[in-house]
Amino acid sequence: MGDVEGILACFTDDCLFEDLALETTFEGKAGVRRFAEMTFAAVPDFFWTPTAILIDGPRAATEWRMTGTQTGVTPRVPRPGKSFSVPGSSLLEIRAGKIHRNRDYWSLATYLTQLGVMPKTA
Repeated sequence: MGDVEGILACFTDDCLFEDLALETTFEGKAGVRRFAEMTFAAVPDFFWTPTAILIDGPRAATEWRMTGTQTGVTPRVPRPGKSFSVPGSSLLEIRAGKIHRNRDYWSLATYLTQLGVMPKTA
């Protein structure tokens, strides 16, 4: 299981975490905890790798790749037991050295195609 406490340490108490692909928003550390625990329960080997990070004062942007094998059920995806490797990006607002707002952008279609839930388009 992933390091939920380590993740929470990166966020302000009143943070906002938005996942645009999933159309979900999580408020505060309790919301981020729910999201992280749900993610690690569905994808125990979930790994997030930043490939570029840009910082400009209180704003940051990162490109990243998420990988893993979905073995658990999520609200929108059944348990296919297949691996994925999906690129994405995040825009962040930083306050007092911690993430206050995080907006993730990635392709749900790419993820679902790799899991075999959605057919590959031409």
